[in-house]
Amino acid sequence: MADLAPPPTFAEVVLVDEKTKKAKFNPIWLKWFVDVAAVINAGGGTTLTHNDLSGLQGGTTAERYHLLQSQHTNITGTPAIFPGINSTDNITVPKTSGKGIRVDTASPTFPWHDIIGELKIKSPGASDPALVTYRGNIQQYQFSNAVTNEVFLEYHIPHDYLPGSDIHIHTHWSQITVDTGGPAGAPGTVKWSFDVSYAKGHNQAPFSAPITATVTQQASSTQYQHMLPEVQLSAASPSGSQLDTDDIEPDGVILVRAWRDPTDGSDTLDQAPFLHFIDVHYQSTNIGTKQKAPNFYS
Repeated sequence: MADLAPPPTFAEVVLVDEKTKKAKFNPIWLKWFVDVAAVINAGGGTTLTHNDLSGLQGGTTAERYHLLQSQHTNITGTPAIFPGINSTDNITVPKTSGKGIRVDTASPTFPWHDIIGELKIKSPGASDPALVTYRGNIQQYQFSNAVTNEVFLEYHIPHDYLPGSDIHIHTHWSQITVDTGGPAGAPGTVKWSFDVSYAKGHNQAPFSAPITATVTQQASSTQYQHMLPEVQLSAASPSGSQLDTDDIEPDGVILVRAWRDPTDGSDTLDQAPFLHFIDVHYQSTNIGTKQKAPNFYS
């Protein structure tokens, strides 16, 4: 649509001849109205076409946005994704498996969450790590550099787990003395091992025979450095050290024995490491399931 000059309000609309006292339309205003008619005709006549309103898409203060009907339905329809900007209704999303709230408008994806694994010694034994001074008056569990230590953890799969997505297990660890167990006195490498059993809930399956996953990481040359090595724990076509991703679902439980063997040839630390957490990364839909038991998405 062509630009239209503002009305010539500086000029009188009607001019009166001083001698004849006859009135006539001001030519300045006449030209403006002629220009208005030309603009309207150029736009297809007196009916304005919504899709031709270029330059009016909005985006700044007080400007309105123009939406396709399908976009408007997504916002205000039934069920509405977002039922009105000023609505007091709840936000409604599909109950379908794999639907939810993603992140990153440029490349949308489901975000990662943690299932936290806190180390607790429930029944003290010879294979337990020692709870000793870590820094200041803070105590943490230290894994021996002479014998194998182990801890036991359980993970409950939450209802916001993204079906069909792989899970990953990782440790949070550090050392209070810079390690020199590697070549030429460089920091050595730690090897964390995980014996893992899994079962669906709701009387669907027994716990599986354990698989063993491992992860190694070179220690830091910085004292107290927070380290985080991770290994993929499940896959759609799992190896012998992975769970089957197709079996993972809400209310499933993962049982883990986490351990370190300092005599393993892949573990070359000469300073005993501290283990702080063992967590599981999973992708989240950011919403729960409609049902609390299978079929969770019906």
